[in-house]
Amino acid sequence: MNLGLTGKVALVSGGSKGIGRSCCELLADEGCKVMVVARGADAVEQTVAELRAAGGIASGVCADLTQPAEVQRAVSATCQLYGSPDIVITNVHGGEPSDFFTGDTDVFLHAFQAQVMSVVHLARATVPHMRERRWGRLLTIGTAAAKEPVSGLKLMAATTARAAVVTLNKSLADEFASDGITVNTLATGWIATATMLEEVARMGAARGLSAEAMMQRLTKAIPVGHAGDPQQIASMAVYLCSDLAGYITGCLIPVDGGAHRSAW
Repeated sequence: MNLGLTGKVALVSGGSKGIGRSCCELLADEGCKVMVVARGADAVEQTVAELRAAGGIASGVCADLTQPAEVQRAVSATCQLYGSPDIVITNVHGGEPSDFFTGDTDVFLHAFQAQVMSVVHLARATVPHMRERRWGRLLTIGTAAAKEPVSGLKLMAATTARAAVVTLNKSLADEFASDGITVNTLATGWIATATMLEEVARMGAARGLSAEAMMQRLTKAIPVGHAGDPQQIASMAVYLCSDLAGYITGCLIPVDGGAHRSAW
């Protein structure tokens, strides 16, 4: 199947680990020129080296995408090396666990800054170029909790901000559809990334359970019976960034092993 991605320029935030890293790998395999964006220099360098060793075209830049100047720097670095991005995948971690009454209220502001404003800044920096070419893909790696929060996780700030991203992306999809630009959000479930496994271990410790026992408790209600693999998310992400997915826009698409109980 030809996804029509050869030669496209892809900027992937959070691209050095987990789902973002898997997106970089699959996009490079499809012939994209990949810019890996993350905050950790060592992880970025390692990811770029491994992508190149596998035959891909890749470079990296360290940037904090909650800051407009940092976003512009990352986009400028991409333009200088490969040209303006055709594909932008926003995959920004944000929103720490917090108790609603006793936690710091700034956690809501921090979550909004990380999740929502990173999408705003990246869209403002890249959509004008996409409009000129009349082709572009904006994709956010989100969570099913934006629609159906998981009780007991104390992630109200994060899920609130991620729900705002879904609404923002729907509005952007309407705004840019006539320019050949699609905008979508992936609603991921329990995915076995290093970050998620650390969170599961923390949750288990708080309950006197091992990480394995906690994982079993969290995933027992998932119809497929286990957590997902980052590449299973990345495969959907890469498809949505392809020519073949040009009629899909403004959608929140669950990739969660059937955990979401609504039929639509």
